[in-house]
Amino acid sequence: MRLSIELGGLHGWRSLALAAILAVGGCGSGHGGAGVSQNKQPYPANTSGFVYVASTGPTPGSAGAVYEYAVGADGSLSPLAQPSIAAGVNPSSLVVIGNGSYVYVVNAGDGTISQYAVANDATLRPLSPATVTNLGMHTFGITGGAATVDPVGAYLYVVNTADDNIAQFSIGSNGQLIPLVPATVATGVAPVSVIRSSVITSSGVLPFYVLNSGAPGAAGSVTQYIQGSDGTLSPANFAPVAAGTNPSVIAIGAYDTFAYVFSNCDGTQCQGSIRQFSVGTNGALTDTGDIVTTGSHSHGVGMTFEQDVSGSTGYVLTNMMGVDTDSGSLEFYQTGSTGALVAASPAAQDTPGMAVALVQSFDFGTLYVLSSNSGAVANMPATGGSMTIFAGLNGGAPTLLATTTLSAPYPTAMGVWVLLPP
Repeated sequence: MRLSIELGGLHGWRSLALAAILAVGGCGSGHGGAGVSQNKQPYPANTSGFVYVASTGPTPGSAGAVYEYAVGADGSLSPLAQPSIAAGVNPSSLVVIGNGSYVYVVNAGDGTISQYAVANDATLRPLSPATVTNLGMHTFGITGGAATVDPVGAYLYVVNTADDNIAQFSIGSNGQLIPLVPATVATGVAPVSVIRSSVITSSGVLPFYVLNSGAPGAAGSVTQYIQGSDGTLSPANFAPVAAGTNPSVIAIGAYDTFAYVFSNCDGTQCQGSIRQFSVGTNGALTDTGDIVTTGSHSHGVGMTFEQDVSGSTGYVLTNMMGVDTDSGSLEFYQTGSTGALVAASPAAQDTPGMAVALVQSFDFGTLYVLSSNSGAVANMPATGGSMTIFAGLNGGAPTLLATTTLSAPYPTAMGVWVLLPP
C-alpha cells in the first residue's frame, strides 16, 4: 500500500494515513528467523498513532467489525474508548484516507463498502448511509477486493477478485462514496491488488497498476492504467506484463524507479519468487530479468520499501503453509543502484502466527505486522491475533518494539493513522 500525506488532520496536526490488505492461499512448512533488539520508540515526541483492524465475524455469514487501538510510545496497543464498531460480512481490506478523516472497509461477504468518519478521539462513526454497494462485486465470499486511494484522497479504487474488475468511486466532501461513470473497469483474470505510483508520467498522467493472479496454476500479469481528470481509470497503451505463477503482491520501490511482484509457486519446487521491473518515465513496466527465489510453498502477503543511505531496503511478509502449519515470516532485502534484491543479514524474523498484513510508516520507517492465530500452528489458539511493531529501519533488520495480543477474533486487514505535531 502507498502513503498519502496531507495537511489538516484532527486538531490542526499533520497526519499520515496508511493501509494494508489481506492476501490468502498457499501451502508448505514453517521456517526460523533471527532475533531482534528492543527498546526504541516508534515516533518522535508528541506524535500519536492509531491502528484500525478489520475482523470477520464469529460465525460464517455474520457481521464483521473494526477494532480500534492507540499506539503507545513503546509500540504497544491499547483499545480506544470505543473498542470496536460493526462492519459488513467478511471484511477483506481497509483504507484510511490521507488526512485521517474517513475510513473505508471492503466487505467481501455481502458486496458492500462500510464508510466511517473519524471522530476527534480517533474512534469511528458510521456515515449515513453506513454502507454503499460495491457495484463491481457480484460473487460474494472470503476473497474480496483490495483497495487504494489516489494521492489527494479524492477517489477510491477496489479490485474485485472473483469478478475481474475495478470498482471506482469519488469521495465526496462529506466522505460519501459516489460511483464514477463508468462504475467499473475490466482487469485481467483474478485481480488481487491495485497500487498507484507517486510520480506523474512524462505525459502528465498518474499511473495505476493492477496485479492479476490468473487461473489456478497459471501465469499472472500486471495490467496498467492511467487516471483521467474525472478520476476514472482507463487502460494504458501498454501490453500486460507477465508476473510468474499466481502472484499475490506488487509494490513500487524507492523513488518509483522499480516495481516488484511476488509470485507464489514458480518452478518444480513451487518456490516463491520476486520479479523486478523497471518503471519508465511513461509509467510502463519492463521486466529486468532479475528474480529472487524464496522458500518452497512460500506465499506473499505484503511488500514495502524504504530509502536509506545505501540504496533501498525491502521488507516482504510471507507465509509458509502446510497441512498443519501456517506460519509467517518478515524477510529483509537490500538493493543497490540496479534495484536487484539481495538478502540482508539477518534474513528474516518470524511472526507470531499466520501473517495477514504489512504497513510501513515512511516518515519514521516504522513497520506494522498483523498476524492471525486462525490456521496457524497446532498449538496456537483458534481465534485472535497480534500486532507486532518494529522501528529503527535503516538498511537491514528492524528493531522490535512490542507485540500486542488483539481482541479481534479473526483479523483480516488493517489501516494505520499517524498524527504529527504541527
